[in-house]
Amino acid sequence: MVKAQQDTPDRPVWPEFAVRKLRVNLIAEELTELCEAFGLKICVDTRRGKKAHIEVIENEQKPALTREDYIEAYDGVCDLMVVVLGTGVAMGCEVKPGFDEVMDSNDSKFIDGRRRADGKWEKGPSYRKANLGPILDAQIIAAQEHDKQQALPTFSQP
Repeated sequence: MVKAQQDTPDRPVWPEFAVRKLRVNLIAEELTELCEAFGLKICVDTRRGKKAHIEVIENEQKPALTREDYIEAYDGVCDLMVVVLGTGVAMGCEVKPGFDEVMDSNDSKFIDGRRRADGKWEKGPSYRKANLGPILDAQIIAAQEHDKQQALPTFSQP
């Protein structure tokens, strides 16, 4: 991101509108490329309300997938990871602690959740929602403490 001359804040911040728009466009572009490699088409409609309506259909013009498609799909997965992690960086977040918390939360689905016919796991009674607030608060406090340390005068030794 530094090479791309993009902001990499040292603390959690809301990126300006242009940056938020860029990050979503980058993610959408890479997702579209992954869908194409998978032989799929995707339509996302967020105008209907709070929850997006997502439709994924087979691309009839691409009936057989090839080794090159597999390579393109792999590239799409890797590119998605780059742009999604970059979005966290653009927000000034340390991504790993939040990722670990979300993984622990997701693991709780397997205690007593169930698998739907389409393969997605639904949450059971033991599901524990990811608790990201304290992680974000700790990052903000660490940035504030860093600012205080920087503001302290330094004295040279005689």
